[in-house]
Amino acid sequence: MTETRTQIKQIEDQIEDALWSFETGGENSKALIAYQDAETSLERLGILIGDPAYNEYQRVLAYCLMRQGNILRQSGQPERALALSEREIAAARACGEVITLARSLMSNGINQIVAGRVNQGIGLLDEARSLFEMGDSYDHKQGLGWYWVVQADLINAGLLAGGPPEVIDAADQALSLLLPIENWPGIARSYAARALARERSGNLTAAEADRAAQHKAEGKIGPGGV
Repeated sequence: MTETRTQIKQIEDQIEDALWSFETGGENSKALIAYQDAETSLERLGILIGDPAYNEYQRVLAYCLMRQGNILRQSGQPERALALSEREIAAARACGEVITLARSLMSNGINQIVAGRVNQGIGLLDEARSLFEMGDSYDHKQGLGWYWVVQADLINAGLLAGGPPEVIDAADQALSLLLPIENWPGIARSYAARALARERSGNLTAAEADRAAQHKAEGKIGPGGV
């Protein structure tokens, strides 16, 4: 591994550390600062088109911007998140990896919908789904599973059309993909979404079972699972 690639890997590790040390614990301000510092560190490397590490640099930059956008969206700043998403997609396209691009399209799609641009957001989510459906690797299955998690969450939040039956169907789709690969964060989110839908439809016994399954999955979440 070249020195530049080693530096990029170190920055990527810093992003992962911030994810598990801060973001997953709800310390979003600290996580955002760490991600912004990582972005600055990437830019200081001065990597340009033609550099052997250019694609890797763009891949990590896309991931860094995605994490920042997630926090801004959750913090009620959809327009700032959307601006980052545009840069994220540009980096994802530049890196040349289908999975990275699909994840960025899905991230941007969510940001568009939260910002009220529903049709644009649905189009991006559909494009991401098509890319995830192109392969059968772990990353393809994980991405497609999270596509269905996102569908369930957005319907529950009233941002996409549908009701409890549609949420339950989306959560079932997600679980069918994520349980076999043991993606515990996605599994926990799927059970949580389905539990809420079942509560709203009056099926409290089934909702209680889903809540128990959610908490069990949450207990298995660790680094590398998001």
